[in-house]
Amino acid sequence: MIPTGRLWVLLCLLAVPMMAAGFFPGLGGAVLALDTLALVLAALDFLLARRVRLEVSRHLPPRLSVGAPNKVELLLVHRGPRDVEVRVRDDVPESFTAEPEEAPLNLPADSQTRWVYRVTPAKRGRFGFGDLHVRVRGPLGLLLHERRVPAAQDVSVFPDMRGASRLLLSGAALDLVNLGLRQLRRDGRGSEFARLRDYAQGDSVREVDWKATARRTRPVTRVMESERSQSLLICVDAGRSMAAQVDGLTKLDHAVNAALFLAFVAVRNGDRVGLAVFADGVKAYLPPAAGRLQYRKILDTLYATTPSLTYVDYLALFKELNVRLNRRSLLCVFTDFLDEEQASTLVAPLHRLARRHVPLCLSVRDTALTALLRTPPAGPEQAYQQAVASELLSEREVLKAKVSAGGVHMLDVRPDELSLAAVNRYLDIKARGVL
Repeated sequence: MIPTGRLWVLLCLLAVPMMAAGFFPGLGGAVLALDTLALVLAALDFLLARRVRLEVSRHLPPRLSVGAPNKVELLLVHRGPRDVEVRVRDDVPESFTAEPEEAPLNLPADSQTRWVYRVTPAKRGRFGFGDLHVRVRGPLGLLLHERRVPAAQDVSVFPDMRGASRLLLSGAALDLVNLGLRQLRRDGRGSEFARLRDYAQGDSVREVDWKATARRTRPVTRVMESERSQSLLICVDAGRSMAAQVDGLTKLDHAVNAALFLAFVAVRNGDRVGLAVFADGVKAYLPPAAGRLQYRKILDTLYATTPSLTYVDYLALFKELNVRLNRRSLLCVFTDFLDEEQASTLVAPLHRLARRHVPLCLSVRDTALTALLRTPPAGPEQAYQQAVASELLSEREVLKAKVSAGGVHMLDVRPDELSLAAVNRYLDIKARGVL
């Protein structure tokens, strides 16, 4: 039983004749009658609110995406002869953000009403929704009847694969190098002949097939595609530095999202894709293989990956790769360069691997540090923070230069650009025949 503002106003109004009764004893009976009437009306309002027949259920998608708004639908079935006002709230997991948190709804008589809100999970894994909470307003608007609807339900939060899903739904062909998406670079040309097509504005003269042009009496262009069945190994750092938060997600979550998008494109492009998750050692390893089943294995492995609060042993990773990888491969290493002491151990082993493989180092840029340097300091403490941030970023730039000096490809981009940047560089490497 929860009183409304209307009931408090009514009680305040009744307080006026009650005070007047102290000066005019004859008003005592009338005041008592008014108070009794108010109590009766409040009790009647509560009983009518309690008798409202209401069924509430929750409908969740099969899986949620971390760091992305996910729709959750509540269905309210009202079996009554009159309209009723309610407020509904869901008991979401603690690490989720709900928008909006609750909603006032007007339910028509004998009707079904759907209310959709969005939750944004901050972590991957298995989580549980709790019960549903509904407050039913009485017809007089004096009291609310609060009821709890049992609705405990578990849900899995997976990496954000909306980009890959859009590619799949677009009906894209296996040749993603020539996919007509502006976000994906198409610089360079592949090494294998794919098909002929009519000449389009912007095609190079070197791509024109002159024999086919003579036969068809119109310009014809040769379409080349990148070589298939090449080997790609995605290495994901799950050490302590990847637990840092950037733009609402951990660096590990950004890396996992980009790694899955890259694996999706590579599998669709006919390449063999593998995975290594590492920290103070190799935590999980999947040898490169082709096909959708391999992508599913990669997804299941990364779904359960969490950052370990340990140092990162790059030497242990690269020793393992030297033993396991016999075929020349593109090594995509998602890691962090903020800890100079730790990251400096990456340079020498990576340069040795570059003699045999094609290493690509990918890092999430810390946008908070960049934003801090752009803000004028308000005092000594902020000035000290800016000095530390400037030193960290300078050390990061020096380390990036050392990594790139040994023939290692390097990417250091914003979190929202990491997925497309990784795919673009992968396609660029394939198109130039580096592998």
